[in-house]
Amino acid sequence: MSLLPALSLPVSATEVEDRLNRAMASLDNLQAEFKQTLIDDNKKIVQQSMGRVSIQRPGKFLWIYEQPYEQQIIADGKELWVYDVDLDQATVKPMEAGLASAPIMVLMKQQKVETEFDVSEVGQHKYLYWIELTPKNTDMEYTRIYIGMENETIKALELRDSFGQSTQIVFENQRNNVIFKPDTFKFVPPAGVDVFGVGG
Repeated sequence: MSLLPALSLPVSATEVEDRLNRAMASLDNLQAEFKQTLIDDNKKIVQQSMGRVSIQRPGKFLWIYEQPYEQQIIADGKELWVYDVDLDQATVKPMEAGLASAPIMVLMKQQKVETEFDVSEVGQHKYLYWIELTPKNTDMEYTRIYIGMENETIKALELRDSFGQSTQIVFENQRNNVIFKPDTFKFVPPAGVDVFGVGG
């Protein structure tokens, strides 16, 4: 019995991790549009939304929902703000506490993915190459994360939780190496907005 198949597995796993790490590195200055779909444990669509995202790693991002209602999620590196435009309400909390349950959290991590996740190849499905991440920390909100790539560009995410729900996100019109204005990731609550929470 040949040992070659067994010996080749770690090499294959390393190649998958390297490919994903290269794709993650390209997110440092990213701008894109997104479509997000929440699906319940019966595979029914609960909510669909769309908007735009800007990322400046480490630590800064805008996640703006434009439809069906406007909500802004802003991280400035220290604080995480959530601004519900229609309700005239904003909440603020230390960024580390706020990121744990946010779908964007996996994109904000700069350490190599294998430090926090077990990485395995799912393979090609339709036009994307998929990788599965299983959190090593069982306290994490999501039990499985799937990342879909085209070449070395992240095009889609699917995050599954312990209740059987999944959040699916597709990115479009991506721009890399964007130079952002200094105040892009700074949030100042508009006059009259109720603010809840404590910052970092």
